Amino acid sequence: MKVLHVLEYSRPNISGYSSRSDAIIKHQRRAGIDTCQMTSQRYQDFEQELEHADGLDYYRTQSSKSLLSKIPLVSYIDYILHLSRRIEFVVEREQPELIQAHSPMFNGFAASIVARKFNIPVAYEVRALWEDAAVDTGKAKEGGVRYRIIRAVEQMVFKRVNSVSCICEGLRSEVVSRGIDAGKVFVTPNAVDIENFTQSFVKDGQLEQELGLGDKKVLAFIGSFFKYEGLQLAIEACALLKQQRSDIHLLLVGSGNDEPTLKRLVKELNIDEMVTFTGRVSFEHVQRYYSLADVMVFPRESIRLTELVTPLKPLESMAQGIPVIASDIGGHRELIEHNHNGLLFEHGNAEALATTVLDLIDNSNLTEKLISNGLSYVKKTRNWDNTGKVYLPVYQTLISELTHVK
Repeated sequence: MKVLHVLEYSRPNISGYSSRSDAIIKHQRRAGIDTCQMTSQRYQDFEQELEHADGLDYYRTQSSKSLLSKIPLVSYIDYILHLSRRIEFVVEREQPELIQAHSPMFNGFAASIVARKFNIPVAYEVRALWEDAAVDTGKAKEGGVRYRIIRAVEQMVFKRVNSVSCICEGLRSEVVSRGIDAGKVFVTPNAVDIENFTQSFVKDGQLEQELGLGDKKVLAFIGSFFKYEGLQLAIEACALLKQQRSDIHLLLVGSGNDEPTLKRLVKELNIDEMVTFTGRVSFEHVQRYYSLADVMVFPRESIRLTELVTPLKPLESMAQGIPVIASDIGGHRELIEHNHNGLLFEHGNAEALATTVLDLIDNSNLTEKLISNGLSYVKKTRNWDNTGKVYLPVYQTLISELTHVK
């Protein structure tokens, strides 16, 4: 069986999206599925149209040169058609038996066009509802024209593809509620490869010294700085903690469109000495920063996106033996049982976050319990062996059904 994966981003990009894609593909290859993979025109950090990254070959997609790509809303049509032509090129070269497209919906729509032309099945994986993400980033207003167009396109994709997989139960329930046959919707939950993470309690001494964190209790966030991640709340909590402790430090690793706002807030609250921004860190060095964390914090805001979608980063933190504090939004509650494998606090409440940090930071018994239960959770439940097993029978059924029809 040969499967073409159509992705938005991939390695060497560092993000939850790329991490999930990499894990899915490598697990499928270990399970005997022959894969080929490509990225859409949203990913432009490449030098060649076919390049090798982290053990895999990726076909890249050049940006569209069409004038239509510059026209609002019409650019969506140009995007889909441009991507479909690139998918068609890869399909003709690689001859896959199935196309697996991954969020956003433009990838799914383009893949469905090509799949129909070549009479092969297409599966679509929903990682987030793009219209909701567009609201948070300011690209659309909920209920506005752009929002309704995006939602309509996504609904068309759900209907056009042969199967829909969702990364969590929240998304599955949402898709089914839109009238999509529950029989073609299934869950492929976020997970980790435990062997890829090191449960090391030895900090990187050199980096710790470079950042001046030798005598600090480090709260860390590693990822993209989007508004919905709630990092402003973490900074506000630090301002409250400053009144009681001088040894707590917030380490923010990464970058994103909310970074200027976060830096302004740090200066306004006069807590420069408590917060370190590292900027974007290369994939091979991320582990060094994880080693400095006493606690990982995930203060996500409550919006439709975060209530429906489960993130990957809390699982990666558990896999490395780092206790997790997270806001009590729906996506986190699907992963974290309060006071068992992590701590939850009231979302949007900086004082609640500060109190939770103080409850944990010097409590060695609670820390050890959270670490132990977190490791057990990812080893036994949230691992890629379990998630990967879900894809194969679906692929086999789709290919068999279409072959029978032929």
